[in-house]
Amino acid sequence: MNQELPAKIEQVAQLEGHDDRAWHVAWNPARPILASCSADKNVRLYNYGASSQPEGPSLNFSHITTIPTGHAKTVRAVAWSPSGKTLATASFDSNIGIWAQEGEEDDEGDAANATGEWECMSLLEGHETECKSVAYSSSGNLLASCSRDKTVWIWEAHPDYDFECMGVLMEHSQDVKCVAWHPTEEILASASYDDTIKLYIDDPQEDWFCFQTLTGHDSTVWALAFSPDGRYLASGSDDCTIRIWERVQEHKWECVDVLEGHERSVYSISWGKGKGLDNGDTASLGWLASTGGDGIINVWELGVGPNAKDPSKKSVTHKIIAKIPQAHDVHDVNCVVWCPRKGFEDLFATAGDDGLVRVWKVAPS
Repeated sequence: MNQELPAKIEQVAQLEGHDDRAWHVAWNPARPILASCSADKNVRLYNYGASSQPEGPSLNFSHITTIPTGHAKTVRAVAWSPSGKTLATASFDSNIGIWAQEGEEDDEGDAANATGEWECMSLLEGHETECKSVAYSSSGNLLASCSRDKTVWIWEAHPDYDFECMGVLMEHSQDVKCVAWHPTEEILASASYDDTIKLYIDDPQEDWFCFQTLTGHDSTVWALAFSPDGRYLASGSDDCTIRIWERVQEHKWECVDVLEGHERSVYSISWGKGKGLDNGDTASLGWLASTGGDGIINVWELGVGPNAKDPSKKSVTHKIIAKIPQAHDVHDVNCVVWCPRKGFEDLFATAGDDGLVRVWKVAPS
């Protein structure tokens, strides 16, 4: 840490309780709840609020409940619906569980009643092998899943937790690691062991299809994240780089930047709005957090500024504003996710092979 960075990463909480590696975390978009999942097949839910202690962290996290999912194998990923009422679990047993609280039909519940019983309302079967990732579209009407069976499935959510398969996309030639939805449109991205990213849209004739394949990474693409404004897509890879892809036409994306700041595989990235640090004149695209096999968390500030070669043109700018090594001691960090709730733009959580979930805050140096 020789160079002075404009911000620092402070630990807010260390959440213990998983008996095996922690794979993934998801912040509820509507309520102060954080979910984590693990190879121990459980999902743990925590709530958080302002701390009454003048000393110590500003936020207090407490365990509300543990959901024994009944999955036969590792729970690899979790995702909340936009309403925050439904949680999806993706498991190595090839199934996807859809969870909600009994009696969730009443008014907006607060975090206090998250202790109420969480039940499996639906089990989505169809993948042949390990399910690796699951994601809800911004409307909450669609759910995407992907698997080691090389397929991406798109499911439509109907009332009463009924899901209908709308398409099975067999575009990748290898294990599909990750799916991510555009923040406002029904555009789906998937990333694979075949080193590519595929982009899909729905055809008016009712069929989903791949409209572009993004190539450039030299190895497995592990992670995807759209920018908050939806004009860019970031991808993290086994080649230790992060690529930034810009939407240059309605159905055309191209690589406009490569971020190099990791010594090993980039397993997870998350792109949030960030909080301004008075960065001068670049139009901010928000903060990108990245982590992986080197145990480092980098927080990048991305922006648009004059092109170095041709100042009349604009190009994407990036700089690391905060960094922490050995975020989970000697262990791999499997996941990093920004909190999506207003007022918490500087808060993110990570999950590691040490079985821990850690919550962090970016603060000015």
